[in-house]
Amino acid sequence: MKSIAVALALVGATAGASLAHAADISQTTAAALTGNTAHFGRDLTAYSVGDLFTDRFTFTSGNLSNFVGGVISVSPGAGPLKNIDITGLSLYNAAGLVLGGSNHGNGAADVWTINSMGPLSAGSYYLQVSGTVLSANDASYAGHLTLAPVPEPATYGMMLGGLGVLGFLARRRKQQADSQA
Repeated sequence: MKSIAVALALVGATAGASLAHAADISQTTAAALTGNTAHFGRDLTAYSVGDLFTDRFTFTSGNLSNFVGGVISVSPGAGPLKNIDITGLSLYNAAGLVLGGSNHGNGAADVWTINSMGPLSAGSYYLQVSGTVLSANDASYAGHLTLAPVPEPATYGMMLGGLGVLGFLARRRKQQADSQA
């Protein structure tokens, strides 16, 4: 009976020790837009195996925009040599989830992308990167986001009008050339 009690105490202590090392190391940072693009990332040094992060990179879109973003982490190898595991990439606004990302590789390189199928309205957003630290070695990830302003309807109208004028001039020149021949 004593040996069972000692074994249970040892298992409990081991589980408690591993739980004590897992911590939430999340942070929120402003993504500095230069033009309509921002590069972001994070170095994860001196953290413990099992630490979790849900990092947020905030930005503001001043007008109607299409959105494209991505994140990548590279480790020396898969399995026990992998230093970091990116588990999610999502875009949020004040109302909640706007877009979920797509995973294109989970191994030596974790690759996630996200893009809008339609324009995002002007407002405040944050791109969320989630993951887990898998090794006590240094790890990092890097990403980008790009906002592409959507042209206003008047811009399309001017473009179509310009193409119409070019077509009219080309037809007129052809008619003049045919009449002189």
